[in-house]
Amino acid sequence: MTETSANMPGVYVGLHDLIALEYRGRKVSFLPRQPVHSLLSGRFASRMRGRGLNFEEIRDYRPGDDVRSIDWKETARLRKPHIRVFNEERDRQTILVVDQRLSMFFGSRHAMKSVTAAEAAAIGAWRVLGAGDRVGAVVFNDRDFIEVRARRSRATVLQILAAVVTQNQALGVGRGLVSAPTMLNTALDHARRRAPHDAAVIIISDFDGADAATRDMVARAGAAQ
Repeated sequence: MTETSANMPGVYVGLHDLIALEYRGRKVSFLPRQPVHSLLSGRFASRMRGRGLNFEEIRDYRPGDDVRSIDWKETARLRKPHIRVFNEERDRQTILVVDQRLSMFFGSRHAMKSVTAAEAAAIGAWRVLGAGDRVGAVVFNDRDFIEVRARRSRATVLQILAAVVTQNQALGVGRGLVSAPTMLNTALDHARRRAPHDAAVIIISDFDGADAATRDMVARAGAAQ
């Protein structure tokens, strides 16, 4: 923790503050609201059929089915070819979009919105990694953004947290910062272009500067999952 964050808890956040949230990340659930058979990746059932780990059903053999999936015991019992069908399980990529603009440098007596966003990002990143999935991020302020490519590693989470801390501790009044509401759409558009169609995109922001384009990007991101 830096001297600044140590002396001003709730105003700034330090790296070890975010690392310490790893345990809390284990208690968070990102279970989807979509039905079991929706097109999702990660620890979620998908419509992709294959020789996965999750058995779904035994049905009659159809032309084009993989002969390696034939259930010979059921075939012998019913005297007609039957196959075993599985739901393929894949990992799900998650992209965190973390707002650290000047508009976030405001809050209650408990904490600045920027600190709350940093803590939420840390809990989310630890949760995704704990589930065995890949996590990446787009961390942005009023001037630019830092992209961390999605990977399944502790080092990647630490890279995300370091980027958040760097931008968090750069905030402050009288530091020559100029509010740039349009950076919200810039960051969202970049995250949208980077994320595969079945990725989860988690936006942590006060949505200052949101407009019709913002709503359109968020809607398209939700429809793609």
